[in-house]
Amino acid sequence: MTDVLLIGGAEEAREVFRALLRLHHFRVKGEASGAKEAKNLLKGGFKGVMLLDTELSDGDWGDVISKAQGSKPKVPVVLVSPLYGAEFEEKAKRLGACALLPRPFEIPELLAAIDRAMSGE
Repeated sequence: MTDVLLIGGAEEAREVFRALLRLHHFRVKGEASGAKEAKNLLKGGFKGVMLLDTELSDGDWGDVISKAQGSKPKVPVVLVSPLYGAEFEEKAKRLGACALLPRPFEIPELLAAIDRAMSGE
């Protein structure tokens, strides 16, 4: 069972993600609405994947990806965003996002992105 951190987005969206992930046999190990909380969740040596929405209550999503990439072990990040385009994609990839999901997306796309992140593809 893969562990997942849910970061950012509205509380209602995290509730939907939580239910969906559990239905598909993922374990939600932590949640945060903002960058500061997210960085604290990474301090304990989390082993799993981070599902990061670009809409945070505080801070910048890029800082969260950088922290995840610098943690031990390195945490793969699936980035979810209403923003998309070449510049956004370049920044996300440069910072270390394993997968990008533009909103809205289909459930199989989310599940495939998490699987790719965990396999290191």
